[in-house]
Amino acid sequence: MGITGTRQAYEFPAGIAPPLGKVRAWLREQLGEVGHTTIADTELLTTELVTNAHEHANGVCELRVSLPSNRDVVRVEVDDHRPLLRPCRVAKQDPASPRGRGLALVEAISTQWGVKAGTGYKTVWAEIPML
Repeated sequence: MGITGTRQAYEFPAGIAPPLGKVRAWLREQLGEVGHTTIADTELLTTELVTNAHEHANGVCELRVSLPSNRDVVRVEVDDHRPLLRPCRVAKQDPASPRGRGLALVEAISTQWGVKAGTGYKTVWAEIPML
């Protein structure tokens, strides 16, 4: 099912933890024609962005994925309802902790990422190179 030039959206139910397994399966379905490495990188990056929105921004409301025309990237966008809360990378206090690596992974995997705020929402986006 290619998604070139269009955006596909996954909407999340309110008040529950995001179903990450279903999100990854949905991504694989949307990106079926993309290489396995790119799909794996997109799954990892998306899981981090969705988890951050859930844990730090009162939940994720929508995920979008697209293959922008004339570019060799997958674009992921995650919306939440905390426009004033910007993601920030913090120095890890405890290297043994399983937490605190999300934005470092996003920076390592993506070619670029950023934040766009609107009235009542924020979108954290990232672009993953197609390998």
